[in-house]
Amino acid sequence: MAEDASDVANGACLFQVVDGLEHPICYLGKKLSKHQRNYSTVEKEAFGLLFATRAFSVYFGSSPVVVYTDHSPLQFLQRMSNYNQKLLRWNLESQEYNLIIKHRSGRDNILPDLLSGPS
Repeated sequence: MAEDASDVANGACLFQVVDGLEHPICYLGKKLSKHQRNYSTVEKEAFGLLFATRAFSVYFGSSPVVVYTDHSPLQFLQRMSNYNQKLLRWNLESQEYNLIIKHRSGRDNILPDLLSGPS
């Protein structure tokens, strides 16, 4: 799975790797509400991660799900949640999924970037 957030929307793509190639399964995009547009960058990214995880969870098995994001602080969501109640709630919810969050540069995170609108 890959996710991205911008100032106006979140985007995600669920894919399966076959013979080293990523094959898209589902796409997801959501425009942020007026309230959500006031979130900090890490909150927008964390919200996008949780929103995509909720939507795509029906496809998850018991195997770990690798999440690619161009926002590297999401790799440290558990440590950041000690300072922000919203991130704490989202981190606790995301723990019910077996997620491995990895950084992928923005230029390589093309599909979610297209779905999230202007960055």
